[in-house]
Amino acid sequence: MKITYTALVYGFISLFLSTSCVQAVFSEDAFVIDWQLANLGPWEKIIPDARDRNRVLIVSNSTETSSLVSSFNISSGQILFRNVLPFAVDDIQLDSNDHNILVCVNSSSQKWQKFDLHDWFLLDEGVSNVPATTILPPLSYPNDQVIIKGDGLHVLDKTSGLAQWKLELPQGFDKVEYFQYEDPLTLVLNVNHTQYIGFSVNGTELIPVWQREESLTNVVDYAVLDVFDSRDVELNEDMKAEVFSDSLWDAYWLRLTTNGNRLLNLLKDNHFSPGRIFTKVLGLDSKDTTASDLKFGFAKILIVLTNDGFIGGLDMINKGQLVWKLDLQIDQAIKMFWTDENHNELVVFSHDGHYLTIGLTNNLPIIKSRSSLPVKKNVYSVIKLEEHQYQYLIKFDNANHLLFTLDPRKGMSASFPFLFHSGSRMFITEHDSDGIYGYIIENDLIKDTWQRIVTPKEKIVAYDKRGETNLNSLGITLGDKSVLYKYLYPNLAAYLVTNEELHTITFNLIDTITGEILVTQKHKDSPDFRLPTDIVFGEYWVVYSYFSSEPVPEQKLVVVELYESLIPDERLSNPSNLVCYNPLTGNVNKPQFLTKQFIFPEIIEKMTISKTTDDITTKAIVMELENGQITYIPKLFLNARGKPAEEMTNNDKKEFMATPYTPVIPINDNFVITHFRNLLPGANSKLISITTNLESTSIICDLGHDIFCTRITPSGQFDLMSPTFEKGKLLITIFILLVITYVIRPSVSSKKLKEQWLIK
Repeated sequence: MKITYTALVYGFISLFLSTSCVQAVFSEDAFVIDWQLANLGPWEKIIPDARDRNRVLIVSNSTETSSLVSSFNISSGQILFRNVLPFAVDDIQLDSNDHNILVCVNSSSQKWQKFDLHDWFLLDEGVSNVPATTILPPLSYPNDQVIIKGDGLHVLDKTSGLAQWKLELPQGFDKVEYFQYEDPLTLVLNVNHTQYIGFSVNGTELIPVWQREESLTNVVDYAVLDVFDSRDVELNEDMKAEVFSDSLWDAYWLRLTTNGNRLLNLLKDNHFSPGRIFTKVLGLDSKDTTASDLKFGFAKILIVLTNDGFIGGLDMINKGQLVWKLDLQIDQAIKMFWTDENHNELVVFSHDGHYLTIGLTNNLPIIKSRSSLPVKKNVYSVIKLEEHQYQYLIKFDNANHLLFTLDPRKGMSASFPFLFHSGSRMFITEHDSDGIYGYIIENDLIKDTWQRIVTPKEKIVAYDKRGETNLNSLGITLGDKSVLYKYLYPNLAAYLVTNEELHTITFNLIDTITGEILVTQKHKDSPDFRLPTDIVFGEYWVVYSYFSSEPVPEQKLVVVELYESLIPDERLSNPSNLVCYNPLTGNVNKPQFLTKQFIFPEIIEKMTISKTTDDITTKAIVMELENGQITYIPKLFLNARGKPAEEMTNNDKKEFMATPYTPVIPINDNFVITHFRNLLPGANSKLISITTNLESTSIICDLGHDIFCTRITPSGQFDLMSPTFEKGKLLITIFILLVITYVIRPSVSSKKLKEQWLIK
């Protein structure tokens, strides 16, 4: 077949268009895709360091059981180190025998800890018998040196008393937080109670050198707002305009004029330079990653709600930069929900029974309404109901419930997953440390259905329900091509119960419709109830953690996998008969399970499961450790069917991604996603996973005292290309090869013809 020049050109154009539509995420280095907001919280006490005028000690974020003490460079605004003390600090003094040693004291309990001032190394601690100390007076600036007149601040000269420096006070000025006249002169202003601005002298002016925002501390809830490419929005509007055109000719003319205007704008934006246009069209300028961030779903606004009633929007691709902040002026916020599918409005509930609706116009928040619940009681929890539009299930501290409906005229709608619904009925499961409770909502009435109450010596310490996932396979294909079918019954929850009397911890799997316990297993290796426990529920498996004291103290990880049957190729559920999955008639096949226990080298605080768009990527168990680090383990390493390497048969080894059972799981440095950051999660932190448009990539965030986010790829970067990949050179090379092929093809054809007809 003869290749014409026109066909060659069309082929190259098609190749160019197809490759120009294929984009990839470039490799990122550590500290580029991840970011941290290291918070101090509102400052309570400031104590200058006599050895270094640039350093101060700050006491902040105090509760009844803890305080945060930080060493802070007051000149640069840099945190040098932070330490959480296990008691509320009300006094900080110097050791009488060594002024390089600091003593932190709680006067009521007489608890104290002694630290080295240089590196904050703990030297000693105790209760009562507080060491002899030298009292450090609280910081106060001389009133005769700093004077506030109207909207201005004046720093007076010590000798003459005249104004040496003047400063216009920022809007929202609250007070002078810190002032140091001696070289270097340092001034810190408190703005809006939570913002701190540091000033220094530049010639005859006081200029701001650093700024800290401390309002987004102690996060209690979050929401994610996707940022869309404006070009996609314009394209959708153009398509809608074409659909509503009066005729085919009008639609064609609209498209022609629109594309003509875009071409003209492209020429103007690039100053009619062919080189710039060629570079932009080919995408050779890799410095601008905005388009790829939008395309791959990395461009998001993380909206966080704090316990103190602040809400803030953080740009997730710009190092968590604060885009906007709003003081809701409520006490103890507890929950936040989107009220519509387009994510244009939020509703926030507070512990004292208030709720607010917040509209987002051009991604900026506006408080639209503020009101109180009809029942004036303290709110314990809020659940949003999906099938019952505009409704929320409110639970109060006294365990009573309220089915609350928002005014639909305000544009409210609902979207929240639930466990089970049938017709007009909805089944809800709640829990606390004393029990698990089942309810049914029918005809706007709440009825109790079942409850599991633990004994006074028992306590529920961890709970998780089976989440909604995309089903990609019904079973596990074994090495001999047989199948173990997963147990995919949706209405399940798992929880852990500690027993102080028997000194045991028990795992239970429960049917959330009937309250029937389907699986239970008890651990008698002397669990340490002082240390944290947690549990996560995946597609057909559960992973939980606890710390045991026998035979030796060690952190345990336990995996439980649920199957319809442990006999390969035996499927008990009938896909054509949905009655078999009706818990109300008792037609539910109970699961059969396998379990394995592993040892982990660090104490685990919290866990979550990585999420991706289509749930094809291997799941990872993301863990927040006691030392402040965050790491993860691919689920395939936690295999309940795993065998020691010497016991694996040939069929076992043929199984896809088969791994031998190793009782000890080491920490892989490549999986420590916080690197060497000093992360303070806080007591009630949330470890979350956010999906992106890339199946390989999941965003992991830890929200609490600090805010930390990064990206992980549990199955590797299978849709990620190297930053050295040069698409332009590749296209040019392909074009040259096509030209060479076109040029030499006649000579090759002539040679073949001669070989057939000429006689040697």
